[in-house]
Amino acid sequence: MSTVVPTFFTSGFWRRTCGVLALGVLGLAAAPAAQAQVVYGLSGTDLTSVNLASPLTSQTRQPITGILPGQTLVGLDFRPATGELYALGYNAAPADTAANTANLYVITQNTATPVATATVVGSGSKLRLGSATDRIGFDFNPTVDRIRVVSTNDNNYRLNPNDGAIVDSNPSVGGVQRDGNLAYAAGDPNAGQNPFVGAAAYTNSFIGAASTTLYYIDEQRSLLLRSDAPNAGTLATVALLTPSAGGNPTPINAPGASTDLDIFTFGPGDQQAYLNVNQVSGGSFISLLYRVNLADGTTTFAGAVNGSGVGITDIAVRINRTAPAANGQLLYAVSTNNNLLSFYSGTPNFINSAVPITGIAAGQTLVGTDFRPATGQLYGFGYDATTTGNNAQLYVINPATGAATSVAAAIRLELGGLTANIGFDFNPTVDLIRVVSTNRRNYRLNPTTGALAFTDGLLTYAAGDTTTPRIGSVAYTNSFAGSTTTTLYDIDELRSILAIQAPPNNGTLTPVGSITGLSLNNTPALVDLDIYSVAGSSTNTAFLVANPNGFTTSNLYTLDLTTGNPSLMGPIGLGIPVRDVSAFIAPVVTGFTWTGAVSTDWGTAGNWSTNQVPTATDDVTIPNVANDPVVSNAQQARSVTLGSGATLTTTNGGTLTVNGTFTNNGGTTLGSGSGTVAFNGPAAQTISGTTTFFQNLTAGPAGVTAAAPVQVQRVLLLNGNLASNGNLTLLSNATGTAHVINAAGAVTGNATVQRSINNATAPVGYRHYSSPVLNTTVADLATPGYTPVVNPDYNSQGNTVTPFPTVFGYDQSRVTTSGSPRPVDFDKGFFSPASLADPLVPGRGYTVNIPASETVDFVGVPNNGSVVQGALARGSQTESGWHLLGNPYPSPLNWDFVGRSNIDAAVYVYQPTGQYAGTYRSYVANSDTTGQRGLLAVAQGFFVRVSTPNSNNGQVSFTNAARPGFYANPSFSRGAGTSPLVRLNLRSASGLLDETMVYFDPQATAGFDSEYDAYKLQGGSSLLLATEALGNLQLSVNGLPALGTTDAEVNLVVQAPVGANTLEVANLLRLPAGTHAYLRDAQTSALIDLAAQPSYSFTRVAGAPATGRFSLLITSRQVLATAPAALAQQVAVYPNPARNLVSVALPAALRGQAVALTLVNTLGQVVTQRTVPATRPTDTATVPLTGVAAGVYTLRLQTGQGVVNKRLVIE
Repeated sequence: MSTVVPTFFTSGFWRRTCGVLALGVLGLAAAPAAQAQVVYGLSGTDLTSVNLASPLTSQTRQPITGILPGQTLVGLDFRPATGELYALGYNAAPADTAANTANLYVITQNTATPVATATVVGSGSKLRLGSATDRIGFDFNPTVDRIRVVSTNDNNYRLNPNDGAIVDSNPSVGGVQRDGNLAYAAGDPNAGQNPFVGAAAYTNSFIGAASTTLYYIDEQRSLLLRSDAPNAGTLATVALLTPSAGGNPTPINAPGASTDLDIFTFGPGDQQAYLNVNQVSGGSFISLLYRVNLADGTTTFAGAVNGSGVGITDIAVRINRTAPAANGQLLYAVSTNNNLLSFYSGTPNFINSAVPITGIAAGQTLVGTDFRPATGQLYGFGYDATTTGNNAQLYVINPATGAATSVAAAIRLELGGLTANIGFDFNPTVDLIRVVSTNRRNYRLNPTTGALAFTDGLLTYAAGDTTTPRIGSVAYTNSFAGSTTTTLYDIDELRSILAIQAPPNNGTLTPVGSITGLSLNNTPALVDLDIYSVAGSSTNTAFLVANPNGFTTSNLYTLDLTTGNPSLMGPIGLGIPVRDVSAFIAPVVTGFTWTGAVSTDWGTAGNWSTNQVPTATDDVTIPNVANDPVVSNAQQARSVTLGSGATLTTTNGGTLTVNGTFTNNGGTTLGSGSGTVAFNGPAAQTISGTTTFFQNLTAGPAGVTAAAPVQVQRVLLLNGNLASNGNLTLLSNATGTAHVINAAGAVTGNATVQRSINNATAPVGYRHYSSPVLNTTVADLATPGYTPVVNPDYNSQGNTVTPFPTVFGYDQSRVTTSGSPRPVDFDKGFFSPASLADPLVPGRGYTVNIPASETVDFVGVPNNGSVVQGALARGSQTESGWHLLGNPYPSPLNWDFVGRSNIDAAVYVYQPTGQYAGTYRSYVANSDTTGQRGLLAVAQGFFVRVSTPNSNNGQVSFTNAARPGFYANPSFSRGAGTSPLVRLNLRSASGLLDETMVYFDPQATAGFDSEYDAYKLQGGSSLLLATEALGNLQLSVNGLPALGTTDAEVNLVVQAPVGANTLEVANLLRLPAGTHAYLRDAQTSALIDLAAQPSYSFTRVAGAPATGRFSLLITSRQVLATAPAALAQQVAVYPNPARNLVSVALPAALRGQAVALTLVNTLGQVVTQRTVPATRPTDTATVPLTGVAAGVYTLRLQTGQGVVNKRLVIE
């Protein structure tokens, strides 16, 4: 694959090309359906695709999200081993700078969303691939599962697709060495010329390939090249490329042109190379696709696509690794390049897995494999035909990894030279291994000790047949544990016949019949036989692998053991030569097997095959039975294997401690409450198989590796590390949100941390998020039903931009005005990220307009340890100093334990009530004043404010000490407190809700205290409820001095829709005995005892002010709503009408108590007010009327006996 920063070529050529291809540019020419390929391409930051079977209707184009900042995708290819689409991201900064980085990505085409997602693989490498004008080649070597990366600057690398690391070409030299620079070989027509290679492709691009050839394109010379020594970088010229469309040449080396090459394999000996030539003029492009003959370079035009932008600079033909349904017997085979392959006999062309075999001693070749019937282990036989010493050795091979472990030291066997073929198979009746060779040798080996058990008679045909046999493969029937009879069959490669070896120890051969139609006498003869047996029956199926009739690749056949007649099952893979085959035998189950004979209780002995409950040293197998096991208390096992269809449940209070491996072979794991699976083995442990769900999961000190998908619903407790390998998912759903407790370990590698949304507040609205993982971007906010939108033009143009962003950060320095209607000045701090590739910074918050039905998943390494947000500033404006921060951890965060310096104690969390409206909920640290504890949810963003104006030293320090060591599932988590408090809700007729709190603390004052109070932030809702502090500050949390004998009255700010609304008490907590909380309505003279009547409905008229009508009175007196009529008659107001001053004569019944005097206009607004103290020299009080407009008013007296209203006319 290659990439290019395109330049321009002549408009005349462009017009000629487009004119000729006027029909072709509508779509690629369709390929036959049987050989239709899907071709993917890079178009700048977009991923394109087209199915060659239906090019006009199958084209797709998606932006790629998740690329690290500064990097450009410069290469694309499908990984043959997995079918994943890989890409290379590269930052072309100068080579010795920190910005010069390269990372591998796996690209996922999300058909349900308009974006494709790039997931980073590993930590990246330093690749010297030149500047932005260099082209880069990128392709998988299918034989070793490594990536070739080359550049037009001649540099040459191999990368490991598992971690992105550079493969060291010379480990004996210090540092990591790249491969040899690209150069034409001596004697080549272009020897001495500097190549310009920016496109690369390997042949045989399929899983398990045993051989491959690397081809390049020299784009300056329009040459097809071959590399016979890729690691050395040598180049050989194959042919001149002269692609042409409609009779018009398509020059590869035209100005601005870029090329790419990819090769697709259909089957054995059948593959097609594709050349893409991309040409750009102005803002348009045309990409022309050609089929290339790799022998002579001739090209055939296949079609073209055109459009706007940079065009298609890289192509990759899809490798479909979708597994067919299992059909037949599972077989394992060894390829000639020492890969262990697995496939089913019914679909041998589809290779399920291919892993390199490791651990074989130097000099030895693995010449035989077979499954041991007694144990189900895969044994291998290594042989060195060149040494004069011990040359033969037994191994046990892990089928999943290919790792071979020697059984014992090597021994000496005389099995012939390099051309000898060797047969290797278990005798199931005596548990010994038969080893024969084409040199007629005949041995038996002990699989337990690896020693020679017997040297048997040379292989010889029975009397009357003088032919010298050439036996290189053998197999026993009835190959299962406990077998009592068996027959040994042999293949004679020279005569292509099936024979019986009986007696086996004598080596006597009797022909069964010819293997009709197959000539096995090839050089090399890749022939092997194995027999699959159904346990307890006489059903035996013989499988033959061979490269008959001169083939270079192998086919699979079944063999009739009564006649020798073969039946072709198909080629192995897409053309793989193999030298050995073994039919899988399931491992023999030892230890404890769950029967469920009595009940579902794990702890009942009668439910186990051994009639005992497993201990910490017992291996456990759970098959699919009627009564599935349930763990409801403390239980243990060593290793656990869950069978297909089986279910394991851990209930509340149940803990299953596992000391070995946990293997899930298609079962289901369930849990509830505190039900836990705890790994606590003495050595590193592994979770493997299919996806496993854990209600709660504990990793022990030795560590756990997730070798398969692992999902945690509740708590992941890390007493040691958990190696995720990208397999860990922390779930979030209606049940709850999982979190991590980093007790003495961490999650290593990428994990997925989900965060679901509470659907109860608003279907669509702004939610404040914060990333709980490292190295993720804005693009990671995408979900199947939501695509984040950014537009940096918003930062200068404001709300008129299109498209309008749905993701914002906050920067208080953007707040440069004061005095605008709230929240206009505050809202100026919001900004749009520059691109979807912008990082989500740990500890920072982001507000996202997203539907409530979506679950965001953050992919990266979970954050752990100290995270600091420092240098937080506050300017001079009224709304300066706000910062949108966030919980940086995959766990709740206790605000009480977060370090603060020059930061107010309050934290503000947004709760949406509509798509563009909502309210803020507040919590003041260490005060437990709101009736809530300050637990902030996973991925929760929140606002804080710097305390001191015109400062820049605010700091918030997050540490693990602020993370709870228990399960919590908060938005906020309610808890107990000690302070007297009143919390009020304002509720509209439509159900909108806002709240305010008043509490009492000895350290608080009547003004704003940064450690005790919280401002009232407005979020766009039509509803607002706050209290007023000194200086007309609106507070959501108002801390006042401790209650005493003096009444406390707090004015309420009530902004509500016109019409019916309700004020209600949400919490009335810890008021001293005899203390009452009243809600006063100055407009109606209502005085509501909130303990007796917790809800009060009122009507708001248009134009009514937000202040002056309602107040909250906390008093130790019993106050009546309306005073007795006799008392009201004793109160005199004079003169009436009045002008500048009015006097109020108070009767003797009111002596000794404070009296509040309030002048209210006809709209219910408070015009002026004063309080007459309880101790007063006279019973006459005065109320100044200076500045009060003429009109009719009500003078309201609040007394211990109730409210007295007097009509007053002012002239």
